[in-house]
Amino acid sequence: MTSPVTIAIRLLTAVFCLAGGSFAFGSGDALPERVQGVGVDEHLDAEIPLDVEFMDDQGARASFRSLLGAGLPVLLTLNYGDCPGLCVAQLNGLTKGINDVGSLHLGSDFKMVSISINPKESYQRAAGTKAKYADSLADHHKKAGWQFWVGTEQNILKIADAVGFNYTFDAKHSRYNHTAVAILISPKGKVTRYLYEVGLTGETLKMALVEAGQGKIGSSLDAFMLLCYHYDANENRYSASAKTVLSITAGLFLTIGLAVSLPFWFSWRRRSGTIGHATTL
Repeated sequence: MTSPVTIAIRLLTAVFCLAGGSFAFGSGDALPERVQGVGVDEHLDAEIPLDVEFMDDQGARASFRSLLGAGLPVLLTLNYGDCPGLCVAQLNGLTKGINDVGSLHLGSDFKMVSISINPKESYQRAAGTKAKYADSLADHHKKAGWQFWVGTEQNILKIADAVGFNYTFDAKHSRYNHTAVAILISPKGKVTRYLYEVGLTGETLKMALVEAGQGKIGSSLDAFMLLCYHYDANENRYSASAKTVLSITAGLFLTIGLAVSLPFWFSWRRRSGTIGHATTL
């Protein structure tokens, strides 16, 4: 059964792909033919194929095994250089979101990879796409931390299938129909989160990266905040969990209460012992 999230993403894709055209949904109508089969089937905790080979924007061989070798979480997107609009909006939004994350540094705390879904793209084309976005990164981020990969159709599909990224090719208009999603991958190569907003906030991105980093990146406060928050798939953001916050607050009050009362209790015990000893004499 298709999940509500998948349906929503497919409808959003329809808006982007068909913008400027005319279409109408009658009662009981299915999705437009152009976007049928487009969307995301979330494969949380799925393992990424580590040894599928690509070519990076420098013309060197690349794979997730080498990318994850540094022990850092990875943010993955699937796009293509000639995308007429959606990829531009997503990658611009990601660049802004990354620049808003002041406490985590691209290249030092996490890495990024954008894989082209167009098997005809060359690494030179990927290098041009990278320059368009990486040049907009703030100075505290390393451009080398964001790689752009190209590869064969077979290898692209292996990664797309592993993360549940479904797309189609529109031969008439020579373009790909796809959605926009940022996929977080842990240092062990497992999918931890899907983020669908075209313009991600720095806070949402930071929480997702801390979660994907499994406690190895971010501050102690970031890790504590993650305990208090949960990912709201409907809102596509991290929201405070009232139950968790109340539990932690109650625990803190209990701890503080014990810490304050223990000295008085020990003092009372000492006085009681002294009085009892004097009475016996």
